[in-house]
Amino acid sequence: MDKINAPSVFSQRKRWKRKNSPNVSCSYEIKFSKLVIFIMQRKMGVTRRTFLMELGRRKGFRVESELSDFVTHIVAENNSYLEVLDWLKGQAVSDSSRFELLDISWFTACMEAGRPVESEMKYRLMEKDQPSPLNTLESAVPSFIASKVSQYSCQRKTTLNNYNMKFTDALEIMAENYVFKENELFCLEFLQAASVLKCLPFPVTRMKDIQGLPCMRDQVRDVIEEILEEGESSRAKEVLNDERYKSFKQFTSVFGVGVKTSEKWYRRGLRTLEEVKADKTLKLSKMQRAGFLYYEDLVSCVSKAEADSVSLIVKNTVCTFLPDALVTITGGFRR
Repeated sequence: MDKINAPSVFSQRKRWKRKNSPNVSCSYEIKFSKLVIFIMQRKMGVTRRTFLMELGRRKGFRVESELSDFVTHIVAENNSYLEVLDWLKGQAVSDSSRFELLDISWFTACMEAGRPVESEMKYRLMEKDQPSPLNTLESAVPSFIASKVSQYSCQRKTTLNNYNMKFTDALEIMAENYVFKENELFCLEFLQAASVLKCLPFPVTRMKDIQGLPCMRDQVRDVIEEILEEGESSRAKEVLNDERYKSFKQFTSVFGVGVKTSEKWYRRGLRTLEEVKADKTLKLSKMQRAGFLYYEDLVSCVSKAEADSVSLIVKNTVCTFLPDALVTITGGFRR
């Protein structure tokens, strides 16, 4: 296998460089030397791009930080074929045919398989007169959805009424399982999709309803399609019946216990909280001891009456010092 030094991250606004050797900073083992991948930062952001590049390199792919003669595959997220071409022109690239222009779903599929997958039509970014399924989805979307649903969760309005709970429940089960497997990429995919479905003001009843929505990648569409056809997701059901998932679900419900500790307990042969409490050889941290001591209280939900009572106490205290202050009680959040 080849070894090269991966380049450090530079701004993509620099012009395309014809280099004889890549810029280097740290070593990675290259398993698939025939592919050289470049991930566009446009509509993605620096943090996510950096994470994806590092993930690809750890998996044995050669991922360049800058566009160069070495690149064979260009990966884009939420960019159309024409948008990628315009970006390439801005980099002084006259011949784009030398690159494979691919949607991020191809990169995701490669990461899941642990090897390069074929760049099938469904992954390719193509002109509208020769549309790939990904572009077909975007062009067929109703104007309301295409214009109103943002790819960023902070820009979407989400009510307490979830019209698509049967889908979001399954997607969140899949996401949680990937949390336990410490796979951030796939966890994020399922959580993003669930977030999008929660903001819809109508129930999804056919695959056409999700056409053009952001974050609806192949894995997500497969789950949704199966639920529409079969009434449930076999993948989510399999996860719920998985011994490791069930054990981690119990372990992480204890205050002070995370994935690393759960993995350690699971490898010791422990499967339930009762077995953990019965094992006197375990050394629990102060937080974990408190987590077991107040377990029932911590896992139970706060009632509306309790919340209103606390809100009243806080409001009376605040108004003593700031009579015009507005006190509002809010729900939980995840960030």
